[in-house]
Amino acid sequence: MKKYFCLAAVMCLLVSACGSTRPSTFYVLDSSDLPMQSITLKNADKILIGIEPVIIPNYLDKPQIVIRQPDSVTLTASEFNRWAEQISDVFPRVLANSISECMGYPAAKQINLNRDLFPYRLFVEVLRFDAAFKKEAVLDTWWTIMSNSGNVLYRTRSTLIEPVGDDYDSVVLAEQKLLKELGRIIADYTQKNLKKGQK
Repeated sequence: MKKYFCLAAVMCLLVSACGSTRPSTFYVLDSSDLPMQSITLKNADKILIGIEPVIIPNYLDKPQIVIRQPDSVTLTASEFNRWAEQISDVFPRVLANSISECMGYPAAKQINLNRDLFPYRLFVEVLRFDAAFKKEAVLDTWWTIMSNSGNVLYRTRSTLIEPVGDDYDSVVLAEQKLLKELGRIIADYTQKNLKKGQK
């Protein structure tokens, strides 16, 4: 009887082990610090740049973090290392924060209201946003700034690279830095070439 009891206990353990799954780790793309205090922006109606919905490749617009393999043509999506939000949702918000951090708040905001409220509109098409362990993370984008009247004022391609370690923490940190750098580049162009208050 004791023998059968031990056998049943072992079987139960095996079944429970097979039924358990490894917990996923969720990462945020937004690495900005919270403000020291809550501030109501009195000039929030004068935001210079409205960011249109960002075009994201299908292979990226999923919860799983994507890793490029050494052959450079194979991609792996991790089931256990995921973004807390869809890239298409968080990308324009983080980019707006980065631009504003460089220019001073408020400078840019994701468009979710009437487009006519923004003197300029920013369009971003992401060509690549992934990483290879022990190599590099890459953010490759076309971005265009248009006037409120629809005239193209500037269009360029920015390809940014950041070194990466051998784990997902380093991948996320590198991709956070890349998105902040893109915001800095756009802010630099804006400060040098766009006029505040233009409609």
